Amino acid sequence: MPFNTFILFAILASRSQAFVPPTLCPITAKSQTCNHVKSSRRNTRLHATYTPIFDFTLSNITTKQTSANSFERIDDAIMGDASWSGICRTDGGGFCGMRTLPFVEPLNATSYDGVYVKAWLASDEDAKRRIWKMTLRTDGSRGEMVYQAPLDLGKAMDDVNVKEGKDVIEKWATILVPFDTFQLVRGPRLVPDGPKLDVSGGLYQVGLTMSKFMMASNTAEIENFRPGFFEVHIQKIGFYTTNDAPMGESTNVLPNTLSKEEANKKRPLALKLLLPIAKIFFSEQANRRRSAMKILQQKRKLSRVKAILFGIRLRRKNMGLILSIIKTCGILSVDSFRAVIGSVLRIVLVYPLNFAGVLIRTLKKCLGMKVKVPLRE
Repeated sequence: MPFNTFILFAILASRSQAFVPPTLCPITAKSQTCNHVKSSRRNTRLHATYTPIFDFTLSNITTKQTSANSFERIDDAIMGDASWSGICRTDGGGFCGMRTLPFVEPLNATSYDGVYVKAWLASDEDAKRRIWKMTLRTDGSRGEMVYQAPLDLGKAMDDVNVKEGKDVIEKWATILVPFDTFQLVRGPRLVPDGPKLDVSGGLYQVGLTMSKFMMASNTAEIENFRPGFFEVHIQKIGFYTTNDAPMGESTNVLPNTLSKEEANKKRPLALKLLLPIAKIFFSEQANRRRSAMKILQQKRKLSRVKAILFGIRLRRKNMGLILSIIKTCGILSVDSFRAVIGSVLRIVLVYPLNFAGVLIRTLKKCLGMKVKVPLRE
């Protein structure tokens, strides 16, 4: 198990909670016209009833703000929607995601057919050059095993363009994701012969992911992936049911989530100890420096020494030569320390864990037991 996978697993781990379904109060409202994305497993162009769980519109300011606070990554919730944006880099990553904070009580979804999202890609016209996924968690852990399904935002945007024309600025589309399209994944890979999604025990978390990785048993990447900045505007996330009644909308009680402080307090002791180490290796500034060094070496054909001198000259314009040299020496010291610590951890932790993992999988195969496929093989 690589070191970054080990840290990620530790960061996502937490305790389970008992299932207590929240009270549902369906109230029929006015019908509304929506654009649907056709599923390969189910005809979602039937009449549907929508039950918003998270509502970012201006219809209720309290609901809007509570919905925004329920997510760990919502960049803006001031106007009539929420903005989810980011910069996706392919070196050492290739995905961006957002998810809810842990629910105080698991969400009851037994009377619904799937999840829907009302959204539009505001940043560009290249939705099809990315992989969009909906994520659901059916237990209280925060590990790497979750259920995912494709969220066909590209098809949704095409449908809106055909119906409303390309000149329309806000191209809102309602994308339906049936429960029977969700599959168990471990990291970016499908779990072979994994159990089907069962929502009878409640849903503990909802999330969205934009990725370069397709849903496959290996880490297959989409061709012509578009990295860099993206921005998705979201009005509603909720459940839907298909029926013969006219299309409409009902209301549901907004689930309570733990605050970020409460979620942090409930982290296991091992996780609290590992977080400072994780911040050393996965800081945003370090990722930017690596990307900048790669560009200077590959595109400008500079050696590492010349790239460092280029950085000194660039900083000199803002802070002077002496401070620029001091700052550069500080950066090099931090990067050197990170490299040394990384080497030590690989020797005393990663390599022994990898060996133990191989040994355990070999013993399980010899005993005829089921063996999980490692994330990287």
